Amino acid sequence: MEDLWEEAVAKMIDKLFKKAMDNSLCNTSYPLNKQSWLDYKCTNRDLFLNETDLCFYIHIPFCKNLCSFCEYTRFKKDIELEKTYIEILERDITNFIGTHIISKLYGFDIGGGTPTILDINNFKKLMEISKKINILPHIHDYEPSIEATFNTIDEEKISLIKEAGFTRISLGIQTINTKILLDNNRDIVNTNKMINIINLIKKYDMKVNIDLMYGIPNQKMEDIENSMKILEKLNPSQVTLYEMRYNMVKSNLMFSKDELYNYYKLFYENLTDLGYNATFGQNTFSKTNDLGLSSYLKYRMIDNVSYKGFGISAQSKSKIGLSYNIGKSGEDFVYCIQKGTFYEDDTYLLPKDELLAKYIAVCLYYGQFKLSIMESIIAENPLTKYKSEFDYLLSNDYILIVNDIVYLTELGFKYFGAVGSLFYSNKSKDVVLGDIK
Repeated sequence: MEDLWEEAVAKMIDKLFKKAMDNSLCNTSYPLNKQSWLDYKCTNRDLFLNETDLCFYIHIPFCKNLCSFCEYTRFKKDIELEKTYIEILERDITNFIGTHIISKLYGFDIGGGTPTILDINNFKKLMEISKKINILPHIHDYEPSIEATFNTIDEEKISLIKEAGFTRISLGIQTINTKILLDNNRDIVNTNKMINIINLIKKYDMKVNIDLMYGIPNQKMEDIENSMKILEKLNPSQVTLYEMRYNMVKSNLMFSKDELYNYYKLFYENLTDLGYNATFGQNTFSKTNDLGLSSYLKYRMIDNVSYKGFGISAQSKSKIGLSYNIGKSGEDFVYCIQKGTFYEDDTYLLPKDELLAKYIAVCLYYGQFKLSIMESIIAENPLTKYKSEFDYLLSNDYILIVNDIVYLTELGFKYFGAVGSLFYSNKSKDVVLGDIK
């Protein structure tokens, strides 16, 4: 009888995995459908009441152009609205710091949107706020980071970023194919300008990360090779790869898993040839002795450190749940501003299986996750609780376990979303197994 049960479980796991293999919903984003969390929705609950170790994130939603492949909340630049936005941010941050004990800050990132597009006076104010955050008690390898674009940053802003305590600037290129950039409403940047900006950042002794994407509509192998030629000239200390998530921008899946795998492999081979270090399946590459991540991304992703997000539509997560600030559900920007605070609009107290699924989905962006963190979430030995899932993944060469770390193999990386699906909650597994349009 026991053998029959194990066989039935193995068949169900295999069915789930194969259904998830080409399902664009199964990626590093979780939940698959926010509606599945309605049972856990609550109001007036402070997720951070008993949290003292945190990461901070600030979302700046303004952009010069709204790129069509961007999945985040963003709006066209408006100087007066910028000023009001920063004022609200300052109140929200001051209030949070004043009402919560923060023993240790593990990371702090500013993203967007385009933080460096702010008018210089508004940007100075943002850096003043950042300076107050960066003097909070923090860990020894604390590395705050800010996102920028080449057309919105100059030496004055680089100097202000350094003075505020940042040690890393992340610049988005995505691709150097000018037609793809123009088709997606993104600016073109001259190579010499990129080199000059990177040299300025290095002059101020900060790390430079470059973002590149693969899986963009109409992208070809030669685009990746051409991007690598430019990257060699730029010589940033870190590079981050992003696979385009089609379900987030409401488009049909454009590339097969084989094609996406081949794009990544070409990037990986070229980057390692250029001296960047990474394990295959990892999306962050570094020439220095680090993981290629800001400490915010490192600790919130790999070690499940709780994080508080400030600004329109920002996400927050603690050990008991997750929330989205006002704006995530599509509220009008002016409406959000008029509220006078970017409060947590959707808050969910989550059971262990949902918290675990969230952790693993995010970690697969990095190509590995920790058994010890799994155990801290579910309060059980994960190798026992998920024995059938681990047996399936190991026997089919999708993962490799070394001490505390579960690594994706090369084959596992090709189907990383399906690997993650085996650790979804039962509700999300039902979504994968059902008809998804």
